Amino acid sequence: MPTRRSFLLLSAGALTAAGLTACSSGVAADSAPGTGGTPRDGGTLTFATDVEPDNFDPHVSPADIVGVLMRNVFDSLVAQREDGGFEPWLAKEWKVSDDGRAYTFRLRDDVRFTDGTPFDAAAVRANFDRVVAPATKSQYAATLIGPYERTDVVDRHTVTVRLKKPYASFLHAVSTTYLGFHSPKALRDRPGELAAGGPASVGTGAFTFVSRVKGQRLVLARNEDYAWAPASARNDGPAHLERLVVTFLPENATRVGSVTSGQADVADALPANRVASLKSQPGLTISGHDSPGIVYSYFLNTGRAPLDRLDARLAVLHAVDTEAITKAVFSGQYRRAWGPLSPSTPGYSAAVENTWKHDPARAGALLDGLGWTGRDSDGYRTKDGRRFRLTLLYVPAYTKPERRTFDTAVQDALKKVGVELVLEPLDAGGYTPVRDRGDYDVIAFAWGGSDPDLLRTVFHSGSQLADGGANGSRLHDPRIDGWLDAATATVSREERWALYAKVQQRVVSQGYALPAFVGTRQLGIRGRAHDVAFDASAWPLFQGAWVDAD
Repeated sequence: MPTRRSFLLLSAGALTAAGLTACSSGVAADSAPGTGGTPRDGGTLTFATDVEPDNFDPHVSPADIVGVLMRNVFDSLVAQREDGGFEPWLAKEWKVSDDGRAYTFRLRDDVRFTDGTPFDAAAVRANFDRVVAPATKSQYAATLIGPYERTDVVDRHTVTVRLKKPYASFLHAVSTTYLGFHSPKALRDRPGELAAGGPASVGTGAFTFVSRVKGQRLVLARNEDYAWAPASARNDGPAHLERLVVTFLPENATRVGSVTSGQADVADALPANRVASLKSQPGLTISGHDSPGIVYSYFLNTGRAPLDRLDARLAVLHAVDTEAITKAVFSGQYRRAWGPLSPSTPGYSAAVENTWKHDPARAGALLDGLGWTGRDSDGYRTKDGRRFRLTLLYVPAYTKPERRTFDTAVQDALKKVGVELVLEPLDAGGYTPVRDRGDYDVIAFAWGGSDPDLLRTVFHSGSQLADGGANGSRLHDPRIDGWLDAATATVSREERWALYAKVQQRVVSQGYALPAFVGTRQLGIRGRAHDVAFDASAWPLFQGAWVDAD
């Protein structure tokens, strides 16, 4: 379970999902090198990525790549800035009720879908109602919209969204691709075609979806009428690019070769072990951005022995040198993690840094104190004739080689203090039921997104795996539940951040998870491509990008 992609793939009811999920906004948070000069209109930019969606409908799919690609087609009510704040997009302004249960949006009156249908309050209602409809079988958007009750059309360009209870992450939710807007005409006339992409995918975005050749590429064309980008966008009019072509190249070598040979202008998901050499490649620039969200972590099952004991969990944390392993496995391109959130996530608490360290002697002392003082013939600790044995479940099909190497390094580190970690492979069909019933000691995954309320998804007692959550530690901590519930109910960002800081610190102090490394999105960009930006979720944006003349 390396990422949210495989977590959702293996979750009950989500076996057909594809791609790594993260919540994307539409604001450029950072610009790739290659900026400067006067933007030129026209030309085609080719973007090579590693994953092809099997469903292009963001209301249905939880896939990261769907969020990335369909951001070009679908706009949102608001846009999220890198600092966690929000600004107008399709909504000119909004007001939150005193009880936090009603959000009233005044919409722009000049927006049209690319099929000519006006964007209005009825379109908002039609889309949000579709997201939560059981027939849609939403794998992420229905959860993201939270305690949605209904949408009231106040007038043609005013809409009030009503919630069953306060939900402070609602603005973040409606900034994402997953709660973007299909044309009501497409929803009515072509509902069966939305998953396939192509001309049936009609939004208000900077590009239109022209065509798709399965297993090879998709083609997007400029929306000539686009004039409603967020204020922070680098380009406030139609896209500079005439066309954006996306090629699907799952093999690292092929994808890297495409950008070094000039077949692609931008290559996504560069392997860390190639970045150093690529930096010296003439005509190529490497641009990286730390991925926000839950870092790749080893979640320790607090629901059964031996990791139901605090000292056993802390022994695991002290036994593993995450800094050295991260540096070795990722060739110095990634950073070790200190807490459950990536530093690029709004609400990250720096107070977790340097609060624990690699200390095998301390790990040994903790295990001694628990009575694991014997040793068997293989050098593993024993107690009452039993070996200190942990199992780490994983699915080979969804575990990249670098993460297998990281897992093996963790296994070696634990062996040095007398703990056996068994890496137990399962197929996708077998993994989910074993995981959901808690028949494991450790599982590992990352969970991307730009809202700290991801901590609720991963650590709240109401987010158990068997219930569709992602509580890999099988945690039932009343303090964490209380802080998370309070954070959801308050609209004060400062108060929310303070509550989330307490959660982060307690996760570490109680050893509920072993934070491993902070992922980084690495793009390879040829010199002819300019102003490819990153949004708040470290996803590439192309509305302001341009290319030199051939």
